[in-house]
Amino acid sequence: MFKKLTTNFPPERGANIAPDRAVAILQKCASLADQHSFEWVVVDKPVDGSIFVFQLSPMEPLPEDGYGWLDEENSFRTFLGDREVEISSRNQGFGFGDKCTYMTRRRYKLGHSNLQLLHYVRVSDPAQQTTIHHHMIKTMPRDPATLRSLTEHAQPPAQIPSPYGSANVRRTSGDVPQARHASHRRRHKSRSTVQLRQVEDEEDPSGDELDGAVARAVALERYKRNHEFMDMIFSPHSTMDLVPPQLIGEDNPERIAALKAQREAVEQETEALIAGFAEKTRSLQTPFESNPADRVSQVLR
Repeated sequence: MFKKLTTNFPPERGANIAPDRAVAILQKCASLADQHSFEWVVVDKPVDGSIFVFQLSPMEPLPEDGYGWLDEENSFRTFLGDREVEISSRNQGFGFGDKCTYMTRRRYKLGHSNLQLLHYVRVSDPAQQTTIHHHMIKTMPRDPATLRSLTEHAQPPAQIPSPYGSANVRRTSGDVPQARHASHRRRHKSRSTVQLRQVEDEEDPSGDELDGAVARAVALERYKRNHEFMDMIFSPHSTMDLVPPQLIGEDNPERIAALKAQREAVEQETEALIAGFAEKTRSLQTPFESNPADRVSQVLR
């Protein structure tokens, strides 16, 4: 499974994207991405022009993308300005049951970053296609019969523990009292944290169902989109003609206009409340407070 960035990119067909273009995409994604911007997905034979960014630890192998490959992945490093870029490519990809290769893939990685970019381009020149023989296959393609079960039962891979966190440290008997005190401090700190959290929960009105409404709506739309796309994949149509659906961006003109109208309504309501409060304040003032001369005369009496 790929830990894929949820941001979608328009397909770029015809040729591999330039390295500086890939670097610009990775730099922008690195400045915007956080742990809430990724989702675990099963990638199966991306169509021509597909671009997606994903996160991969240097200790983890590249997940399967559904294609079979006759060639090994070749990698080299180069510099664009002060940026080191690693480019890996494969040029002889094919699907299950195909007789000739037709897909190429390029992978871009910035220095020691965990963010990587994959771009797929279909081979248009028949002279560059290779007839497939079983003994030439380096990576077997995914059988479509296993895709549905893989999608339904796939689980994110377990996180690889740090070698420093798994080191065994020998302890002598003199460490036991210190461990007991540390355990007592942890329990006391835990009780204090629970009490503080209870006080904060009583004062904080958040936590109701409305807080998760947006997340549930996004999850529902994403589920519908992926479900419909999977139906298209298993349909009789060629998978090469399928284009992944795009999510509506935050720059949707209708959404922006609705937000502006909502903001104007809130501003008008706020101004009306301020004016009403000022009017009530003036009406509650006593006559001698509103007229200093009357107040002085009342004091002299």
